Amino acid sequence: MDLSPANVLRVTFVVLAYLVFNTTINLFNRWCLGVHGFHFPLIVTVSHFTFAFCVLTPIMLGVESYKKQHKEAWKKDWKGFVVVGLFTGVNVALNNSSLVYISLSMNQVITATMPVLTCLFAVLLEDNYRPNQYQIYGIIPICIGVIIVVYEESNNETIGIFLCAGATLANALRTAMSSKVLTGKLDVLSMTWYTGPISALVLMPIALAKEWTPLMTYLSEKFVDGTGILLGGSCLALIYNIVLFMTIKTLTGVTMNVMGNVKIILLLFLSRVVLGELSDVDVQMVSGIVLTFGGFFLYSYGTFMKAKAPPPVSSVKSGA
Repeated sequence: MDLSPANVLRVTFVVLAYLVFNTTINLFNRWCLGVHGFHFPLIVTVSHFTFAFCVLTPIMLGVESYKKQHKEAWKKDWKGFVVVGLFTGVNVALNNSSLVYISLSMNQVITATMPVLTCLFAVLLEDNYRPNQYQIYGIIPICIGVIIVVYEESNNETIGIFLCAGATLANALRTAMSSKVLTGKLDVLSMTWYTGPISALVLMPIALAKEWTPLMTYLSEKFVDGTGILLGGSCLALIYNIVLFMTIKTLTGVTMNVMGNVKIILLLFLSRVVLGELSDVDVQMVSGIVLTFGGFFLYSYGTFMKAKAPPPVSSVKSGA
């Protein structure tokens, strides 16, 4: 990794953009799907992928440099595009279904294992990805710390736990495969354009069967409200998906998931501070925070040491 000031500034920008847009789209989805009563999660997701494809199509088909790459890109990475698109759709469908049967806290407990799973998939899929001992020892306490902080006693049905576990596996595989594909010359706009339609097609049959009729009823009563949510959410999702792939390309999928876990802890703690609920911070939360940040600093140190290490010297065969 290049440690020049210019590259450090670029990486910092990417990290901040990811944290900002990840938080923003989660809050927006929580507001429109939960608080506002727009209960059409699959339609919303399909509209996001479809909108992104339509917006990017003039660029992908109009700019000469992009027009020239399509055949070669699909020939080289078509399996990666299919896996990323397919498992993005599977992740969304299973995760949304799991929330019918389990609490949000249990959902976060299961998804907190993402860095470990993504790391395992990355080692299997990527020839050049090998975490050092500091990164490995750092990932585990990060996951355990988040689980400790967010876990709450509640009634959770077994089917919901299996659905969420399946969603987490799908998401980890999607992230690792995205990282593998993006290690090449492919840029984030192309990745978004290639994989979006696949994800939309995976979800569309379920979305139309379950949500189309109630959506039409909703739009007949609140047309401006509904179209505003779909259009605004689609614009936000387009930016987020581009930032997401940019983060994976810049930092690897494992590091992105590590940041996602740390972000959960930061938001939970800051919400206590802002809302004046510091009295609710107990030993369980403090121990989880200490574990998470201890693991994060260890992982960061391992990443820094890996960046400083000289690249492996390739062996050159003698012509004698």
